[in-house]
Amino acid sequence: MWPEQKHFDVQYTSLIIRTVAHFFPSKEMRLFFLLLLFKIFWFDCSWCLISTFRPFSYAETYVFGILLALLLLLPFVLLRRAFIAWITDLALGCLLVSNLLYFRTYYTAIPLSSYCLADNLKDFTDSVTRSLRWEDSLFLLSTAVASFIWLKIRRGGREKNRTAGRYLLTVSVFILFAGALLLMKGGFKKSYELLQDSYTHTCGAPVYTVFGSVYYDYIRDREVYTPEVGRHIEGWMDEHAAASEADPPFIRDARVDCVLIIAESLESWVLEQHVEGQELTPCMNRLLRDSTTLYAPRVLSQVKGGRSIDAQLIFNAGLLPIETGAYSLKYPHTRFPSLAKAMKEKYGGNASACTLTADKPLVWNQAVMASAFGYDSLLSKSNFIQDEIVGPHYRHQLGDVSLLRQSVEKIRAGEVWKGAASLVQIVTYSGHFPFTIPEHLKALSFSGRVPALMRDYMTVANYTDHAIGLFVEALRSDPRYDHTLIVVTGDHEGLADRRNELCRNAAGQGVVSEDPFTPLIIVNIPPSLRPSVSGCMRYENVMGQIDIYPTLLELLGLTAYEWRGLGQSILHPDKKGIAVDAHNRICGDTANIPAAYIRFIKNAWKVSDEMIRYDYLGRE
Repeated sequence: MWPEQKHFDVQYTSLIIRTVAHFFPSKEMRLFFLLLLFKIFWFDCSWCLISTFRPFSYAETYVFGILLALLLLLPFVLLRRAFIAWITDLALGCLLVSNLLYFRTYYTAIPLSSYCLADNLKDFTDSVTRSLRWEDSLFLLSTAVASFIWLKIRRGGREKNRTAGRYLLTVSVFILFAGALLLMKGGFKKSYELLQDSYTHTCGAPVYTVFGSVYYDYIRDREVYTPEVGRHIEGWMDEHAAASEADPPFIRDARVDCVLIIAESLESWVLEQHVEGQELTPCMNRLLRDSTTLYAPRVLSQVKGGRSIDAQLIFNAGLLPIETGAYSLKYPHTRFPSLAKAMKEKYGGNASACTLTADKPLVWNQAVMASAFGYDSLLSKSNFIQDEIVGPHYRHQLGDVSLLRQSVEKIRAGEVWKGAASLVQIVTYSGHFPFTIPEHLKALSFSGRVPALMRDYMTVANYTDHAIGLFVEALRSDPRYDHTLIVVTGDHEGLADRRNELCRNAAGQGVVSEDPFTPLIIVNIPPSLRPSVSGCMRYENVMGQIDIYPTLLELLGLTAYEWRGLGQSILHPDKKGIAVDAHNRICGDTANIPAAYIRFIKNAWKVSDEMIRYDYLGRE
């Protein structure tokens, strides 16, 4: 459906194309121009299919799209070598398809800093290919059709180059037109940022092209800290402190140790769920029936371009991800307050912290970030026996059952649990897309009426559930269990752009959640918080992942730590049941919540970006 506000319509697009093509009496040049233009606008259409068609209501979409096609034609106009035009066409197609694949998972164009990480794709081949859609074939098909037309043109003989002057005139006109549109909105940066609200936050790349998106990243990376930035952060923090001015609850029997299990792509809807008579997560469901458990089923996923490493930022430091790219690659030397540092501040040299992961330490720069978050050591892929392999053939990794079993062994051996207080973070892998585990590890089977993606996801969730169940039971036999919190949560949602498709399917309807909620399960909460009735303590309102950090501070008795994070503990009496996702959308019941408060929590994203970008917390 087209948006209500229309600056341009399809008929005007056709008129502009015909007018511009008129300046190219050369059939060959006209062909290459229209081919490039088709790819640019087909990219816009494909992008909008999973977001919004609002970009087509902006004049800039057409002007910058045509201008890009004209500029990409420049090498051919100057050199008159057809192979240059074909190389340009293929390179553009690859760039646009790559950004579409990225957008279908991260809902943003590829950040400037991420182009240097192209080599990482060899580990995610299936994740890439499964993001392909039928409409992507038109990028290649259009080139094939154009090649047949070009051969016919060439058979008619070479055309004289009499179009360079007209071409330059056309480019000049569109440059002036584009410049005027930007000036009317205060320049490129301001124009681009005008799109960053709840309804148009995905419109930057279609409106200003992929190159405009990259240029915006470049501009942001060159920004410097100013007193105005400091005042913006301090004003927000003062408001945050006022909103949480009530004293946090005093927990006299707060826990000393904490094991944080970050389960890859674990969503809430698989818990307390039966499909075709099979219980999907029996082990975690048992935990939810235990009075020592605190359960929050509606934790809104808030990660962005860093995905899993963003989750570690949110849980460990109480900060939100940066606007574009991965903070771990762009700002690894920023000072990050954290749970581990809070624990060390309270217990001094008697506290220890360790991260365990099935992945390589270089992935998302984990080795550097573990140290930045205050962890004493990182045990990664090479520290584990690879005796239970999962994942696609090109990226074999240690399965969750073996990872957690070996983690227990290391805990019992004192290898990762040292001193009077300890924080152990375990990052699992099995739930990584495309949700692949060997047949002999599958405990569930589903009929053909269940879509393959849904079937694979539930099967892997059941496998991870079994691993968590074995881990908790093993740790309960350890004498340190009585003063230990075991926290289980998902790093982010797992279904990405396939969610709506599964929700509409007959088998998925009413089973798959329409919202990207992850679970928060906290086992062995202090006795003073346990409910007097049977069953676990539940927090049913919407919360953000950003609220996990302050909640853990309270449960671990670390409330004297100066940095309380950007969220709010779910134990706080004034906690409001709403959260803002990475696309600036509000989730939860906003009834009776002031508009000023909604603006305030939305602004937390910009504040966090500024804090990380300018190392605000590391400044004297």
